[in-house]
Amino acid sequence: MKHFGYQMSRRRCLALLAGASAASLVPKLCRAENDRNILRLAISTDTLPGVNIDDARAAYLALINQYNQGQGGKVSAEVVPGVFITSAEIMRYVRQGIVESFGVTTVEYKKLIDFIDPETLVLQDYLADGIEYVLLAHRNSSYKQLADLQGAQILAHHHRDMVLMPAWLQTMLAANNLPQPERFFGEIQPRESIIQVVTPVFFRHAGAACLVRRSWEMAVELNPQLGRDLFILKASPRIIPIAIGFRHGCSVIGRKLLLDSMLNLANTTAGQQMAALYQCNKFVQRPASVMKGTLEMIGQSERLSAPHSDSRRGHS
Repeated sequence: MKHFGYQMSRRRCLALLAGASAASLVPKLCRAENDRNILRLAISTDTLPGVNIDDARAAYLALINQYNQGQGGKVSAEVVPGVFITSAEIMRYVRQGIVESFGVTTVEYKKLIDFIDPETLVLQDYLADGIEYVLLAHRNSSYKQLADLQGAQILAHHHRDMVLMPAWLQTMLAANNLPQPERFFGEIQPRESIIQVVTPVFFRHAGAACLVRRSWEMAVELNPQLGRDLFILKASPRIIPIAIGFRHGCSVIGRKLLLDSMLNLANTTAGQQMAALYQCNKFVQRPASVMKGTLEMIGQSERLSAPHSDSRRGHS
């Protein structure tokens, strides 16, 4: 039985960690704790599944450079070395006030919620109202309901929008009085492309596919036969997997200017590059209340994962 997880090459992992060394980060970012004209930014490496890291780094640096050039010295933005840091580091640096703006998964967001300004959440436009995950099976297979997938191979899209898939599968199975994913499914394998996720299920070489509904709908547009032969066995509630937040107490002027820059990405070349990286048309601002349902699902998943959780009930 394999646990679901996104594997990263050793070279890629070392490159990320080299850019995120705490020894080199802290001296650069702590030099002016009271300097209200500097806004320090970081992105969690947990938001990177399916992303080309070099492209992502270049897009962020271009956006920050453009932002700084347009402010006339009133405020400046700095990114941590390498742009990306590990989840443990971003937790520590936000709590310590070293980083004021940050891109995180909603799992990380939940851990930082006491430090986040509730009025300045930034989301990709297609995430603004949440997205759905879907579990697909073949109409002519023996998989007609969730319980039928016991022991089946599940293929999952390796993409940043899918970072909450483990939490959804866990809570969905528990709601149906079934064991946790690692004991229920035979195997959960990440695949890089939508075609690699859907095609094996279409040819009945795998039990089910898990991906974002919008990705599934795009696949059906390209190949209507997929929609005729595959069906949605289960769909998640609307959830928000990734967000950009600001820390309580950060520079009001800096936050407003950076926020304005992000909300008007389409007007600049650097902004268009960033939008392309995130596969969106623009970014939008939302209050923290949009996270309520997602945070409830994550909380339920965490309770189910607790050592003495009664989630051990169900089929074996």
